[in-house]
Amino acid sequence: MRREEAMRIAFGAFSHEANTFSPHPTTWADFEAQRLWRGEKLLEGLKGLATEEAGAMSVFSCEADCQILPLLSAKALSGGPILQEVFRAILDELLERLRAALPVDGVFLVLHGAMMAEGEPDATGEVLRAVRELVGPHVPIVGTLDLHANVTTRMVREATALIGYHTAPHVDAYETGQSAARILLDTMRGKVGPTMALERLPLIVPAENARHTDGPLAEVINMALAWEREGRILHGGVYAVQPWMDTEDLGCSVVVVTDRDAVAARTYAQSLARAFWERRQAFVPELVPPDEAVRRALAREKGMVVLCDSADSPTSGSTGDSTVLLQAVLRAAPFEPLALLNIVDPQAVQEAIRAGVGAEVEVQVGGKLAPAFWEPVRFRGYVRLISDGVFRHKGPGMRGVTQRMGKTVVLLQGGIHLVVMERAVSQWDPQLYRSLGEEPSDARIVQVKSPAAFRAAYGPLADEILIIDSPGISTPKLSSLPWKRLRRPIYPLDPETVYSC
Repeated sequence: MRREEAMRIAFGAFSHEANTFSPHPTTWADFEAQRLWRGEKLLEGLKGLATEEAGAMSVFSCEADCQILPLLSAKALSGGPILQEVFRAILDELLERLRAALPVDGVFLVLHGAMMAEGEPDATGEVLRAVRELVGPHVPIVGTLDLHANVTTRMVREATALIGYHTAPHVDAYETGQSAARILLDTMRGKVGPTMALERLPLIVPAENARHTDGPLAEVINMALAWEREGRILHGGVYAVQPWMDTEDLGCSVVVVTDRDAVAARTYAQSLARAFWERRQAFVPELVPPDEAVRRALAREKGMVVLCDSADSPTSGSTGDSTVLLQAVLRAAPFEPLALLNIVDPQAVQEAIRAGVGAEVEVQVGGKLAPAFWEPVRFRGYVRLISDGVFRHKGPGMRGVTQRMGKTVVLLQGGIHLVVMERAVSQWDPQLYRSLGEEPSDARIVQVKSPAAFRAAYGPLADEILIIDSPGISTPKLSSLPWKRLRRPIYPLDPETVYSC
């Protein structure tokens, strides 16, 4: 590093979470709908956000000897693997901007770790490889990862340090960015020499019980956090993996980062991996049939019940147009308590818009984007609202991040209030409903399509949370999916799987 000058730090993001069971690849439009920020726009867009980038900049901006070189921030909602030409175009632009910024003293990248592209199952590893090739072997590269990253040997080989979330629901993105930024600065200044050890397990787990707040994953994460607090390690990443990726090299993992101590990194990684493996049976969630879940909710005299429709979670790569819970609610109708539901259906939205506010419409809703799992349902109701579908997360997860549902309508049939949107979005935040004049706290039933992340915002509001048993692209019943490429044996698909460090 050139000591007489400011430290030049290249700063970028390329993040996506793949689900190979989705029938729809991720396109340019998907990135444009969420985030494609270039150059200074990247830094300007961080104001008010609680993301990894914002956390990192809170650290870098306090350092007088840092010059931040913003490259590109590309993010899209979870979905099918990225189209090959889209992945290459984004990566090429990232590299072109990095090349123009050279020489650099360090690289900071916001990644997910479960990104796939057509023909590139380890897309995150390819990004790191290409960046490493450009900057050379001695420039430190520090990347952030989601807790559901599928960490590969190539990723660990090409990066200097990989720093992951410690939370699910994900409420520490900002803090993860801060930690990664500090490690990058300390590395550039010669204060630390990150050494990583990766331990992979023949294991995939449903996301519903993979939480930091309680249960089996919390116990493993707390081990890593204790070692961090005691100064034994720089970072202990416990990765529960995005389980809906039919790729050979898939599995939960542990990555431990130490200061120039490969033996300690390996020892601690193996200890965490053993603890993870010993708890494998505890990750199976309790599922409730949809009709039973609706009956239980309506039987309550008061209180709000979240019906977790995790098999159709957009942030897990699903399409958001499952009709399973809607059918169960319609079978229970009519009833007085309020039921808030949502579904993706651009065609139904346009029909409602043509009818206008106050008009009664009958639409075939849902079941069009993933017909292998669901079928359309006839829904008759009147149009209460037409909206642009834009809202911002209030947090704690993704605070400040804007979501764009596209044109959105609210259809009413008795106590059933159905939100119909053009585009799937994250369902972590009650603002999805509140932005449309619907208050979840006033409802008896609230449908949320998310396996775990919704709990941070909905947990304090809900009197009960039930996970419904339904088919779907992001089902917790992993053995029900049509696996073709996944390396076997792997637990729980193969219950007799054996693991040793």
